[in-house]
Amino acid sequence: MSYKEFHYRWEYELQSSPEELWPLVADTNRFNRDTGLPTVEVRQGEGEERLRNARRRLRLFKFGVPVEWEEQPFEWVRPFRFGVERRYLKGPVAEMRVLAELQPRTEGGTKLTYQVWATPRNALGRTAIPLQIGMLAARSFSAAIRRYDKFVAKDQTPLYEPTKAGFSPGGRVRLDALCEKLVSQGAAQEIVVRLEELIAQADDLTLARIRPHTLADYWGAPRRDVLEVCLWATRVGLLDLQWDMICPHCRGASQSSRSLSGLRSDAYCESCNIDFSVNFDQSVELTFKPNPAVRQIEAQQFCVGGPQVTPHVVAQQLIASNAARTLKLPLESGRYRLRTVELPGGQFLSVTSGGAESATLHAQTSGWTNEELKLSLMPSLDLKNSTDNEQLFILERMAWSDQ
Repeated sequence: MSYKEFHYRWEYELQSSPEELWPLVADTNRFNRDTGLPTVEVRQGEGEERLRNARRRLRLFKFGVPVEWEEQPFEWVRPFRFGVERRYLKGPVAEMRVLAELQPRTEGGTKLTYQVWATPRNALGRTAIPLQIGMLAARSFSAAIRRYDKFVAKDQTPLYEPTKAGFSPGGRVRLDALCEKLVSQGAAQEIVVRLEELIAQADDLTLARIRPHTLADYWGAPRRDVLEVCLWATRVGLLDLQWDMICPHCRGASQSSRSLSGLRSDAYCESCNIDFSVNFDQSVELTFKPNPAVRQIEAQQFCVGGPQVTPHVVAQQLIASNAARTLKLPLESGRYRLRTVELPGGQFLSVTSGGAESATLHAQTSGWTNEELKLSLMPSLDLKNSTDNEQLFILERMAWSDQ
């Protein structure tokens, strides 16, 4: 028996610009957490056939009912729109699509349109979708989006929303004592005070992977000073360190270890579907988290593939075999690379104010052109898939070390 698709459309008139809202709205991991969605787990294990083009098999539990689906790759054009399609294998829903669009208003601000299409699998789904999406999600989405808009109205978007910390037994006292010890041993007091506040107030998503350079930039402090305090904090038992293996393409952590010796010299990135050899100078990142004796951190995932997982990727599009798509998007000056997940290499692009207003870029089995194209700051790009298979196109800004 087939069931009619439900369609929901919500519109929000917001004061902030699309560029300001994007890092919050497109952080689907945090957005899903903030709107009360359950945690998810990756179901594809070793020995199973790898899904192509960044697809994933995921599962969550809702009211004790397992819901399992194959998630298609997210598609987006920063900072104007993103969306995803989920094809369910278990549970009351057969299929769901999500599309968020951020349009600048002529008078300033943003018109944000959020749409959901959901098709029931059975009678339970026909009842659950209007309740869960049409009523509960509608309220929680609106509350989160309007809260983000208020965040941006401040001088600086917060790294986290202050929360009531779940300290370990004696953890609050231990935090105070260890911070005093750091200062008495010569650590920079201002940085220690900010670190103490972070550990006491930040949520688990923020504390599961503390990146000292990100903290330094946010605090306006020298990167070296913040890194030194974090390392010092590991010696007194306030923080634990971990070494993350960074994929050279998506820059996500493909493996982690508490010691360098625990990292393998070769790695596989599930998102990019590539194997790569480790360059320890460029592929390893040192991150931190609170010591469990101070605060237990539960590493949770609410979404694994949204745009802010790879914030350097300005556009990602899945294009069918021998098909094309035109994108017009704002770019900053610098060097970019267009690649696909399935094909080796990529097309390098140089973006300047005097570059070309349009370009046609072909993905083909014979490879990419060696010529580095020069583009304007708002180019129109015709992406053409000239192969016999679908291709996931990825336009990414190169790191400064790659330029």
